[in-house]
Amino acid sequence: MKKIDKSIILSTDYNTWLKTLGTEHPEYNSSKNEYYFDIKMSLLSCQKGLCVYTEELLCDEKFFDKDNWDDNKYIKDLTQNDKNEIRGDLEHFDESLKKNQAWLWDNLFIADTHVNCRIKGSKPIRNILKPDAEEYDPYKYLSFDYELGIFSPNVSLSESEQSDVKYMIEILGLNCIQMKRKKQLKDWLDMEEIGMPVKPYQFITAWDMTVKNLTNERI
Repeated sequence: MKKIDKSIILSTDYNTWLKTLGTEHPEYNSSKNEYYFDIKMSLLSCQKGLCVYTEELLCDEKFFDKDNWDDNKYIKDLTQNDKNEIRGDLEHFDESLKKNQAWLWDNLFIADTHVNCRIKGSKPIRNILKPDAEEYDPYKYLSFDYELGIFSPNVSLSESEQSDVKYMIEILGLNCIQMKRKKQLKDWLDMEEIGMPVKPYQFITAWDMTVKNLTNERI
């Protein structure tokens, strides 16, 4: 799970509206809200089109490219087929904030629907793995085992921190695509072995950790 930079909000219309809300937001009404799609595409731009947790590709770069925006909002004219290609849900990291601050930028990400609805749901969180937090660093908190295809807590953490990280790995679904991710990494490693260039477009953290670990093993 990579670190996410959310410092730029491409939808200034949404950002202006957000600043007028104070501490009591309108009830969350999903895609019925006029700013929903702008928020979604702003977040996908920050996340480079990837699920915030699994890093599986949710949409092509052509959909979140900055040329699709004017000074205020998302303006690309999408067909229904286009919309079907843009996967993922607006995900509230801390569900306890959803009731009164449903549209808070700092609490929103885009996650794969299965992860959002079937795995994480409304479970309570621990902030240790909040992907846009200033202190978050995947190399500090996570380890990746290429042979098993799974993330686990970094053993250099304290027991308490490892417990928190293990809990968050489970509720964020970091390993729910274990076999798909493992196959993808193997394909890329096979390409590298025969001298073909590899440009990862998803599973970036798992790939980077795998390359680093294999490189260290060869030294």
